[in-house]
This record gives sequence, structure tokens and C-alpha cells, in this order.
Amino acid sequence: MGTIAIINNKGGVGKTTSAQNIGAAIATFTEGKKRVLVIDLDPQGNLTESFGIELPEDAPTVGSFILRKATLEQTVFTYKESNIDILPAADRLFDDEDEIKASSKFPFNIKQALAESQQKYDFVVIDCPPSTRFLIHMALAACDRYYIPLQAAYLSYGGLAKFITNYANKIVSLNPSMRLGGVFATRFNPKANKRFSRELIEYAKHQLGDRFLDSYIRENGDLDKAQAKGQHIFDYNAHSNGALDYHQLTKEIITKQ
Repeated sequence: MGTIAIINNKGGVGKTTSAQNIGAAIATFTEGKKRVLVIDLDPQGNLTESFGIELPEDAPTVGSFILRKATLEQTVFTYKESNIDILPAADRLFDDEDEIKASSKFPFNIKQALAESQQKYDFVVIDCPPSTRFLIHMALAACDRYYIPLQAAYLSYGGLAKFITNYANKIVSLNPSMRLGGVFATRFNPKANKRFSRELIEYAKHQLGDRFLDSYIRENGDLDKAQAKGQHIFDYNAHSNGALDYHQLTKEIITKQ
């Protein structure tokens, strides 16, 4: 079971969209159509909503699973009749913080909880919040690779450099097998006259070398429309630029695993 996390400590760079559609691409296009678990680790629950899930008030969530108050089977939702399961989140995840951090398992709560389900899923994709540190700690302790979406803007690159230098490298001592799988550009229009954005992408490539992936995600309104409909992009419009780009990105991620 491979586990990847989608992380950036800046919001609005396409983390949730990427987690949703990378997970969907793995489930849809890999040989044998792999079984995928997508984990919403953001208390805002945007990934949960993007899959069209409306959580009942008393439904168990990812916090319930992490604290072993509910089993995975009791917590997950299956997307339509697919091989994609979603472990949902809600704002009450904030209320679980003290109990999770006080656990003797922290920050390995997710890793240990998932170990019991190794045979059920081929891949796990974790959508991380932008700034909730204890949740990101658990995601990094659980994953094999983490990927960073980079919007072509100064603040996005600033967040990337700070995260890699000051944050993720510290987790390696807890999870020596974890690696930066790659950085990829999102909301990018290569044909537009955006010199600053182009220069920023080139600078990132220069700094990161082959860790900066060749694939990028173009600006595409269908990505937002798909989420508003509670669908991944391949169900909403399989011929859109968003679908083509996430298919290509996922192929690159799988190839370089």
C-alpha cells in the first residue's frame, strides 16, 4: 500500500483539487483499477464536499478513526459505485486535537490505524490542511512520498521553500523512508503573457531539479464545476484540460514512485 500526501502550508494552491483528482486517476487508469482511499485531513472538509458527501451531524469522521472510536468501515464513504473510498472530515476535528496529541501513538496515529487496512487499499492519498501543524505531522509520519502543488505566485513559492527547509526535513527523523516525491505547478497558463509566473516556475525548476515534475495543471474552470457537482474531473468532463492534466500528472507520479 503506497501512501502519498498533498501538502503546502499556503492555502488556495490546489491541494484539495489535486488530492481528489490524483486519487481518482489512480483508481481509474492504473492497471487493474487500484483501490484507493482518499483521506480528508482538513477540518474545513472541502475534499469531503468535493465528492458530494453530506455528513450527518453524528457521523464518525477521520478524527473518530484516528482515535479508534470508529472503524474504517464505519467511517468511509464510497464514491458512487467506484473503487474510491473517502475518509471524511468536519470542523469537529479541531475538537479532537488535544486528545490526538496526548495519545501515546502521536504522530503515528494515522500510520498505525492504516496498518490494519493494508490489504484493502492499493493507494492512500491524504489531503492536508494548510496550517494545522499536528495534522500535517501525522500525514508526513504516515506517507511514503509527499507532493507539493505550486501556484505560480510569489507567496506560493515562499511557502514551498519554507516548508521544505524548515518543516518536512524535521519529520525525516520520525519517518526516514519519507521523501519529497515532487513539486508541480497548478493554475498555470503557459500561453498567457505572465512573465513573472514563468520566471518563478523556471526558478523553482532550477532550485529543485528533477523534483520539479514535468506535468502541470492548467487553469481550467471545469475543475471547480466538477467539485460543485460533487464529482471528480474524470466523471464531470473526461475530455477537459483538467482531466488531461491530472491524468498526465498521475502517470508521472506513479512512474517515479
